[in-house]
Amino acid sequence: MAVQGLTNDRRHQFGRQGSFGTAVAAKRAFLFSGVPNPDPGWTDREADMGSIDLVAAPLRGPGNLTAPLTSDGVAYNDLPALFSAIFGGNVSSTGAGDAQTYSWAPASATVDTVDVYTYEFGDDVTTDWMQLSDGILESLEFSGPSGLGPFTASMAWRFGHFGGSGLTDLPDSPAVPTTLDLELNPAIWYLKDTGIYIASDPDDLDSSQITDALHSCTLRIGGDVDQKRWANGDQSFDIDAYSRAKRTIELECVYSKTSDTVGTGSETDALYSDTPVTRYVQLKSESKELLETGPDVPYSVTLAMPMRYYTRVEGADGGNSTVTLMGRAFYDAVDFDGVFTAEVVCGIDSSTDL
Repeated sequence: MAVQGLTNDRRHQFGRQGSFGTAVAAKRAFLFSGVPNPDPGWTDREADMGSIDLVAAPLRGPGNLTAPLTSDGVAYNDLPALFSAIFGGNVSSTGAGDAQTYSWAPASATVDTVDVYTYEFGDDVTTDWMQLSDGILESLEFSGPSGLGPFTASMAWRFGHFGGSGLTDLPDSPAVPTTLDLELNPAIWYLKDTGIYIASDPDDLDSSQITDALHSCTLRIGGDVDQKRWANGDQSFDIDAYSRAKRTIELECVYSKTSDTVGTGSETDALYSDTPVTRYVQLKSESKELLETGPDVPYSVTLAMPMRYYTRVEGADGGNSTVTLMGRAFYDAVDFDGVFTAEVVCGIDSSTDL
């Protein structure tokens, strides 16, 4: 008899929901790694039971439905779901052809709509597929490695409801798994295709590229997310809403020591100024792979933010010194009109694929 439950048959499938509380069939399969952790929240009683062993049945609580996932090579077509799940805003793509463009400019002084996702996870045992819904990203990290390889991603997913294909009291609805094909040769987001631009004025970013300096970089997006549960008589511990109470966006870059990165008037000089110095930074990536020809439209992503520096760390790359600078984005209502922007050009149509 063949042993079922093959780890290489695991699948990660997501679909953006139209509304909170209503799971949907997944729209796309992702080349992710990791497993969900659907803790139902059983807790032993704190009571005198007349025994040194457990006697009374445990109590049920709200549980903890998370999924720490990773990607060893982020595809451009992965980015719409990831930015949607971390920023929300119900952003739709634009474009009449294969090239679809998304633009995020998350609000700081108001609250964006939270985008929630249904996640289907399982392997060859279809009677044990999980369905987690009302999901968001609590944190997201992209890392472009030394050597200029593919960007990797670390994701902290949070879900509000759990069900499955083999659960009597928590049945899947709609039924899982959804039959989807993996995109096995996607256009990958590489650091080799990426340039960094830093300026004192956001209007000067496109002409302010720092060259022969950037070794690697890490973008971290996180913060505090409140889980709201209301006593509505629905006999459920499900999360009813999320509130992003605080957001932190930071960029950490490893540079060679050049006149742009150390010395008078450099980025390091800005860190050690007596007063905080505002810098505007842009990461611009353009793939060699095309979505359309005549005119050519490549896969691309452009990220920008106002930033202030916080730390410096001395390091090395081979026999040469490096300097690692970390800065955090801030809400600039005057010159930038926001805290962060992301523009993604890819092949994902929000009406059918997200």
